[in-house]
Amino acid sequence: MNFTTSGYVKVLESALKQNYKFCSFEDINNFQKSEKICLLRHDIDVSLELAYQMALVEKELEIKSTYFLMLRSPVYNLFARHNQSFVEKIIDMGHHIALHYDEAFYPKHQKKLEDLVQTEAQVIETMFGIDSVKTISFHQPSKAIIDNEIKLINYINTYDKQMFKDFHYISDSNKVWKNYHPQTIFEQSLYPKVHLLIHPIWWISDEDLPTEQLWQKTIKINLHLSEKQIIETERAYGSISYYL
Repeated sequence: MNFTTSGYVKVLESALKQNYKFCSFEDINNFQKSEKICLLRHDIDVSLELAYQMALVEKELEIKSTYFLMLRSPVYNLFARHNQSFVEKIIDMGHHIALHYDEAFYPKHQKKLEDLVQTEAQVIETMFGIDSVKTISFHQPSKAIIDNEIKLINYINTYDKQMFKDFHYISDSNKVWKNYHPQTIFEQSLYPKVHLLIHPIWWISDEDLPTEQLWQKTIKINLHLSEKQIIETERAYGSISYYL
């Protein structure tokens, strides 16, 4: 049950073996009450390349999940050329795209939260040619979000207790399971409906490394991609003859 790519495959295979069906947040009402369902979600805090690698793993198992993308990540530019390409490939695999919103950020004009969410959702729709982004996952959600004191009218909030009251929520945040390991849940069918949050940074590796080491490793990957783009596309960098 290690935090490695092979460990993640085992988690997914255990769910498939017990006939869990993977669905998007918008489709949960299209299943029979007796069916076992898994809402598989990825909050992409750090790296689109790791998200892409995770999407490939899921494609091999014919599983579709939902990737929540940040516009305000401190460590990646969602619209850099390489990241745009990663997201487009994830979409082409049939996975779902949603918004990972940084609730702690408020611009000076202090619009309503729903208006700010709508603005970012529409940006993602426009940049990636998606018909609609209707599901929101809050980054590092406040107590108000967790306690459902803040409501969204036109969007699905992954922390909406009423909407997902029948789902058992489990997250790998900081590589700590607060309850059962998901593989145990699936193998024993402990809960018929599971809401599983998985962060690619913890899993897309051949080694089960400490969290700080994984952060450092991933940031270096991002810097390498940015350097590659600068060298290949920025005329202000390098010799003029390179572009002639």
